[in-house]
Amino acid sequence: MYRSLIILAMSIAVSLVPSSVLAASHQLTIVYAAELPLIKNEPHGSYAQLATLLEQTRETDPTTTFLFGGGSLAPSMLSSFDRGAHIIDILNTLEPDAMAVAKREFSYYEDEFSLRAYEAAFPMVLSNAIDPLTGANIDGAVRRIIIEKPGIKVGVMALIHDSVIEEYLLQRLQITQPRNAVREQIALLKAEGADVVVLMISDKHDFVHDLLEQGSVDVVLRTDPHYTLSSDNQHSSEHPGYVFITSPGTSAVVTISWQGSDTAKQVAVDTIALNQLQADKVVDTQINAYDDRISALLGEEIATLATSMNTQRYDVRTSENGFGNLVSDALRSASHTDVALINGGAIRGERTYSPGYVLTREDISTELPFRSRITVLRLAGRHIKAALENGLSQVEQVAGRFPHVSGISMNVDLNAPVGERVKQVMVNGQPLEEARIYSMATSDFLAGGGDGYDALTLGTEVPFSQQVTPLIADIVISVLRRQQTISARKSGRINYMPSIGRND
Repeated sequence: MYRSLIILAMSIAVSLVPSSVLAASHQLTIVYAAELPLIKNEPHGSYAQLATLLEQTRETDPTTTFLFGGGSLAPSMLSSFDRGAHIIDILNTLEPDAMAVAKREFSYYEDEFSLRAYEAAFPMVLSNAIDPLTGANIDGAVRRIIIEKPGIKVGVMALIHDSVIEEYLLQRLQITQPRNAVREQIALLKAEGADVVVLMISDKHDFVHDLLEQGSVDVVLRTDPHYTLSSDNQHSSEHPGYVFITSPGTSAVVTISWQGSDTAKQVAVDTIALNQLQADKVVDTQINAYDDRISALLGEEIATLATSMNTQRYDVRTSENGFGNLVSDALRSASHTDVALINGGAIRGERTYSPGYVLTREDISTELPFRSRITVLRLAGRHIKAALENGLSQVEQVAGRFPHVSGISMNVDLNAPVGERVKQVMVNGQPLEEARIYSMATSDFLAGGGDGYDALTLGTEVPFSQQVTPLIADIVISVLRRQQTISARKSGRINYMPSIGRND
């Protein structure tokens, strides 16, 4: 039906426009999608349904340009095994004209990103990054690209936010000032004859409104399906060229039209819920092959839930969580430490489970898709306190640094200034002593200062008891398997002060 509507609309448009004007008219269609880390993403839609949208639009309009906004090489269970290679494989089938590099593309660090970039049969665009080893862009990425369609040149740029370095603990990536970087690339694209200039972003940049108003860029494309979870609930721009998708599994069909060399362009946007489309058979078969392969590996039953369990993003990033407790308890049990700490951003399943559900290895791998390993530290109580303050510093932004702890209970006042929110900390029933040295189990990511946990880098690492340091997911599986029946309950580890009213 969608294809029929496009054909009808284009036929009417052609019939109503005089030939003298029609010759000077230009139209470009952009299909845009992003934030699709799961290849089978029911109920929101999948790559197979995106393939159907692309086929229909390309069949109708030869100028169709497919721009993929990234944010998809992780996290997922499959990505924990192949570092996102299966996403590139499927995208190669869909044939993007260009892909933006967003933060998740660096989930497995710079070298893995470069490997994925060389596996891609399409350009990956990153306009504001430098590898200090070379002084050039990160290997495998281009700063800009000109895409040529019949009678039209499309210039494409992409910006990444500088928070990527802290969030993913990157050592070999420098982010340049985005406003200056994008203005430099705009000038180069214009000099190269770009008729339409497109900027893809994955985070808020206030200056893009000015770029649109000035006509420096024609369209800004952004996707954030978790946008409404944040306290930042205002759109950056009301300009028609600011295309912002906030619903999961949604694509945008953007039509840009203009007359001759007239720089004034009309932008029309149609958002498409992918789950309303039929799945493309070829891509669906490709997806099922991956899904069958991983299911055969991960079908082992681990334990039965005696309670319900919720791993939705908001729940694991703003309050004590039953699954977060299971993970941190497993780390402390396996390492025999005083305390354990894991960040909410490590939990990615975004699912709800009913009592009686039998957890499988696949479930745990889905919930803990990053291949993080356990690290044991010895550190002073004051550093533990500083780490907890960091973990609670961005609750309002639903940030991934939120702490899930074992062996610790604390009172928290979110009305207090950042850095002064933790009012009381107990370690195994006794007040935290700032000068005392405690043992802590955590992830190698946090121990290295990831997600702002710089305080943990002040500790001393203790060799783990096993010869090969295990993955956190494998530790959780091993501990839960021994219990057979488990309860995912809150136990008063993080208590918000009464004025906050968050202990529901």
